[in-house]
Amino acid sequence: MKQSVFIALALLFCSALYAQKNIEAIRKQTIEAHLSFLASDALEGRQAGKPGGRVAAEYIQAVWKELGIKPFFNTYFQLFEAFSPARDLGMDFQVHPDSVAKYKQLPAYRRLTLQNVVGYIEGKRKNEYVVIGAHYDHLGIDDLLVGDPIYNGADDNAASVAALLQIAKVFAEKEEKPLRTILFACWDGEEVNYLGSEYFVANFGNTSELKANINLDMISREGLLPTLYPDFEIPEATAENTATGRQFHLVYTEELAKTSERLRQAIRLNQLRVEPKTSVMIHTSRGSDYLAFSQRSVPILWFFTGLHPDYHTPADEVHRIDMDKLLNITRAIYLSLYYIANED
Repeated sequence: MKQSVFIALALLFCSALYAQKNIEAIRKQTIEAHLSFLASDALEGRQAGKPGGRVAAEYIQAVWKELGIKPFFNTYFQLFEAFSPARDLGMDFQVHPDSVAKYKQLPAYRRLTLQNVVGYIEGKRKNEYVVIGAHYDHLGIDDLLVGDPIYNGADDNAASVAALLQIAKVFAEKEEKPLRTILFACWDGEEVNYLGSEYFVANFGNTSELKANINLDMISREGLLPTLYPDFEIPEATAENTATGRQFHLVYTEELAKTSERLRQAIRLNQLRVEPKTSVMIHTSRGSDYLAFSQRSVPILWFFTGLHPDYHTPADEVHRIDMDKLLNITRAIYLSLYYIANED
């Protein structure tokens, strides 16, 4: 028994040393450059279906082309449409075929043309997929606002996309294939009912091939996890569950409990200056793009630093981002993806 424990610890230590070399390639300057562009005023808040959102999608595509990451479809873009009734401007859009068919029978209806951006690195097991995703859309411009009318969405969710681009770069530069195929997905339409992720999973085909989803949404600030998400096994927002300083919320479904613990150990071994606060979610919990996967029983790992007063306001700008925290969480995300993509 002692020998087996020693071997397990030795393997963990060697894996940590190997990962250390790779995570050092994840650099703050590159993350900040991606973030600064995606959350700039020039993209006008990246609203789903608007020109700023399309510019963001083109930018992501250009980065993946440069890295040599292959398009998952015939192109990097998965185009789709979403619909809602004309009578209610506040009603969420839908992509489910039954809802779409019903709305198309109406005398008038609202339509959005959207696009996910999906690339991949093929694994040795070609048809086992690990999806790491982040939504790139935000709320756009409010012309009725006096003062700054642009919802730049730096933390929500340009920082996550910037992290995803950096992680993709590290994997793209590795010569050895991962065990499982990695899908790098940037979702459109999250802010209008998680549309992009739902459309992707609903049209994927054999969802049993989806082995895990790593979801990145708001990973670069300090905040709370309030009762907005009551299904999480976390108490009401108090001083005890405030994701301050080094802390972040690592929320997972039970299937990835061991991966969560492995990541906690790796964060310590690699001396990353962040501290995960782990919580279990159930598969019906709402809150972000993981929902499309969790409803189909795909294991979930969600990185999240919590809500804050600038959430869904024009004050969510780049200068408020904690770049050191974002860097270290990005490195932690890389480790989690490495483990899930490469270990049985």
